[in-house]
Amino acid sequence: MYVRNCLVVWCLSLVSVVLLVASVEIKPDLIRVESLLGHCHVAAEQTRCSGFNFESEGERASFDLHTEVRITPDGSTYEVVADDQPSGALIFENCTFVHFPARLLYSLEVTELDMRSCGIRHMRWDSFAVGAEKLAIVLLADNLLEELEDKNFIGAGNLQFLFLNRNKIRNLETDTFDGLQRLQYLDFSENQLEELPPRIFDDLESLQTVILAHNLLTTIAGDLFAYNPHLHSVSLHTNRLENLEEHAFRVGKQHRLHSLDLSHNARLTVLLLNLNASRLMVRNCSLDRVNLYGSVTEVDLSDNRVQELYFPASETLEYLVLRNNSLIQMASLTRVPRLRHLDVADNPELAPLPEGWQTPELEHLDLRSTGQQELPVEALQGMPRLRRLDISGNNLTDIDPTTFPLLSKLTNFYLHANNWNCFNLRTIMDMLIRPNGITYTVDTVDPDFPGEYIHGIACMYRQPEREALGGSTEIDSGFSASVESTQLINEELSEVAKLRNELKSVVQHFEAKLDIIMNALEQLNDRMSSIEKLNHTIWNQVTLSV
Repeated sequence: MYVRNCLVVWCLSLVSVVLLVASVEIKPDLIRVESLLGHCHVAAEQTRCSGFNFESEGERASFDLHTEVRITPDGSTYEVVADDQPSGALIFENCTFVHFPARLLYSLEVTELDMRSCGIRHMRWDSFAVGAEKLAIVLLADNLLEELEDKNFIGAGNLQFLFLNRNKIRNLETDTFDGLQRLQYLDFSENQLEELPPRIFDDLESLQTVILAHNLLTTIAGDLFAYNPHLHSVSLHTNRLENLEEHAFRVGKQHRLHSLDLSHNARLTVLLLNLNASRLMVRNCSLDRVNLYGSVTEVDLSDNRVQELYFPASETLEYLVLRNNSLIQMASLTRVPRLRHLDVADNPELAPLPEGWQTPELEHLDLRSTGQQELPVEALQGMPRLRRLDISGNNLTDIDPTTFPLLSKLTNFYLHANNWNCFNLRTIMDMLIRPNGITYTVDTVDPDFPGEYIHGIACMYRQPEREALGGSTEIDSGFSASVESTQLINEELSEVAKLRNELKSVVQHFEAKLDIIMNALEQLNDRMSSIEKLNHTIWNQVTLSV
């Protein structure tokens, strides 16, 4: 029993020692690099280095390049001469540094550092502490970094472009980017970030572009960019965003964001934002409700489930894409005086556009596959500058010829994949599209289609339905009977004429089909005749002997 207890105590002690050692940071051994000869080639303003391999976790390269101090000939001053001292861009190719090298920039005047695909896993807080004053561009993409420490880039105060994309970074500290007041461009895409620490961008007063796409972010706080007055573009597409605070991208009342991309966030169901932006893209999410306050010029909400749409301040809206959603009506967009492009295609339950809708600047209208049964003439009257109209994939049968002047200024009119009446379609083609040189698209030819193709567009011959008699006529009672009888006679004659035309069109259709069948039979008969002649010739030349 005593031995067993001692063994247990010994095992526990061993485990505690292992945990203690693991908790203590193991500092790698410094391996001195005293010269760039044999590894680096200098050409113009670029120095390309290869062949440095520090693959072990226990080794870290330390660049201790030799320097020489020389007195100038006149004895007034001195100059520092380094061994193969590069300037401009320093590029590492086919190199491996598990630890970011120590003293790399100590004796080098470098403005651009390219260490992409170098297998870097660890960066110390002092990686840029000395000699990084002239750095403007740092490329650390395609490495294996998992975290960044506080003030990781301290000393690189003139850095303008920082690329950390395609790493494995999961955690950032609040002060990671401290000291980078001149940083303009930050690429953090394709990492594993789940959250952003509060006020992480506060010190980046010159920041213009932030790319955080392809991460695991779920929430964006309301004051994340509060201290970035020059913010231009933000990309957050392909994350796991669920919650966006209303003022998350609002820097100030006068500030205007150029581009904001929130696309491909499958968990995002509600979009409630107050921002000033030139372009907003929220494609392929799960949005069913959208409320946008502020001023936005271009909005793309395609491939969502949007049913409710509110733009309280839509006067600045110029470009709107709502393709492939669940829209039912567009009544909430009645004040869009600057709208130039509207795409609501693939909303099969969409009601007709509001009558009297005033969009005087609209040039492009896409109503493809929206269940329309009639051309929205009333809405089109408020679109004097319309040039491209797409009504394909609907259930339109005819267009009133009196509306042709309204459509004569179109340059593109897409009307295929409808249920056109051939009589009306021929009128559209001969009186509207072809005389005005309007571009159109055609249907794919189906050999089994029972109708006809007029200039490539499918149609069926149908007579218009009988219109109900309406209205009242003030006629003396003495003449009413004779007038009524005359009307009845005319109606009967009209019905006979309509029936005759319908029968004529049906007969013409079947005559055309019959001609095709007769031609096929004649070709078959010719083939059979040739086969019979061949058989007769063969049997004449065959001699049977018993």
